[in-house]
Amino acid sequence: MGRKTIDPCEGCLQNACMPSISIRNVPEATRDALAVKAAQAGQSLQEYLLAQLVEIGGRVELAEILAEMNNIASVWDSSVTSEQILDAIHDGRLEADEKWDHL
Repeated sequence: MGRKTIDPCEGCLQNACMPSISIRNVPEATRDALAVKAAQAGQSLQEYLLAQLVEIGGRVELAEILAEMNNIASVWDSSVTSEQILDAIHDGRLEADEKWDHL
């Protein structure tokens, strides 16, 4: 038989194998304000801060969005004029109107 691989988290306490973050030198007023916000959300300070970190980590930053837009724009034909864009919008609206008229 094959050799069984050992899961390093097998038998660990809940979340014991998840990474941790420690923040030092948090001003007392900041800690107190966060504790109030956590209480208002019906969460412990730990739960509140974890939710905030997850939300921050999942955000797409403006610089990332702009870089992606530049990548997309670089592959487009730059010779499209504003008149061509307006014509395409107009044609699309006419096509949509025709579809609605046939319903």
